[in-house]
Order: sequence, then C-alpha cells, then structure tokens
Amino acid sequence: MDQHIDIQKCLLAFARILDKGEQVDGGYLLDGVTARSLDDGYTVILENRDCQLSIYFHNKFGIESASQKSTDAFIKLLYRIAEQ
Repeated sequence: MDQHIDIQKCLLAFARILDKGEQVDGGYLLDGVTARSLDDGYTVILENRDCQLSIYFHNKFGIESASQKSTDAFIKLLYRIAEQ
C-alpha cells in the first residue's frame, strides 16, 4: 500500500466500531480492531495486535507497526470496516 492513508475512512471505521462493536475495557472491539479515544477529546486510537493508528487534531496521524505488511493489512481492514 502506498504511504497515503485515507484518514476520513479511518475515522468512519472508528465510528462504525463504536456503533457496532462490543464494549471492552477501555474501548470497543469489532473484527479484531479496538477503537478508543483519549481524554483530550481530539485523539482517537485504532489498534489490533500488530498495529496502532493514532489520529490527532487536524487529521495528523502516527502509526506504529512491526512491519509494512502489517500496516497494509491493518489499513485494508479499517477500510473494509468503514464500508460495512
């Protein structure tokens, strides 16, 4: 996957997980992805066991992952959740 990440789709996935996911400690879980927000009201976090995407104010983001392959698979999963 290229370096471009569609933050709007990721935020839509976040909303779908909150809406359709199961509440777990500290967030909501859907299709292996946990969604949670920080107390600052601006930062949202989407994560699974291999990858974490943090979305900050003004759609800036940071991603932590073990490999590019893990990142690509995670972003594709978020896009699929967004389209549900």
